[in-house]
Amino acid sequence: MMPTCRIALIVVVIAVPQAHAAVYTWDFENGHFDNRSLVPLGAGAVNLLRPTKNGLQITVPAGYEVKTVGLSPRFTLVGDFEITLDFTILNRTQPSAGFGTGPSLYLSTGSTNDPAASLGRLLRPDGRDIYGVFAARVEDGKRLPSARLFDAPPNKQPTGRLQLKRVKQDIFYSVADSLQSPLREIAHLPMGGGEVTLLRIGVSQSDPESAAVVVLHHLQIVADELPHLPSETDRTAQLYRPRYQPPPKPPTYRWLWQSLAAVLIVGGTGSWLWWRRQRIG
Repeated sequence: MMPTCRIALIVVVIAVPQAHAAVYTWDFENGHFDNRSLVPLGAGAVNLLRPTKNGLQITVPAGYEVKTVGLSPRFTLVGDFEITLDFTILNRTQPSAGFGTGPSLYLSTGSTNDPAASLGRLLRPDGRDIYGVFAARVEDGKRLPSARLFDAPPNKQPTGRLQLKRVKQDIFYSVADSLQSPLREIAHLPMGGGEVTLLRIGVSQSDPESAAVVVLHHLQIVADELPHLPSETDRTAQLYRPRYQPPPKPPTYRWLWQSLAAVLIVGGTGSWLWWRRQRIG
């Protein structure tokens, strides 16, 4: 009699990390501005943002105090998240004061007394091109800020990528030194949880005399939740292309004064010739 073979079936359960439930992505190179989900942010923003085929061009003019010009999502971020921005710096002038000028990401869970974080590729007053890292957490009612600077590779027209990622209570800072380079983590700092009610994406101005021109190419935001995010259909159906140009100049009457001057010259010359004929005659 043959022995009975019993085969035990073992079910192996593999735990797969849960993916973020909500995703927002926008390609600025399509020449559109996402009016449904994004809003211009900063002094004179509608005059300083220009959608182009290469991306959203942001101009920070010298001689004006604008601090930060860019855009902000109309939705908020809940739970763990990851924010990634691709950019090209067309031009920057060296500031004489302040933290630095260049493309940046800034987020906050409330007012200036609440947790916050930022990451930027900034030109400093001492001429250094750096990645600026900032975080502020709140413990026992006290706001504890911290900041770090990391040298960026020299490049006359830098391109790159910035990424802020929150996992539970910590913020992870990653950068790419060009659009072709992989992301690399440069720091992580404690920040705390809480709903992100402000995300500022754009160009930071170090002082009123510094200028910059930056093009944003691509933005992606993934999170556990993105409350108030419009549907994909609503966003792609938005075909309006705003033209953020400088405001019209006041009307000029130069042509009127030129015409009046011409009349006076012709009239004066005619009167002088008539007077001379009369005198000779």
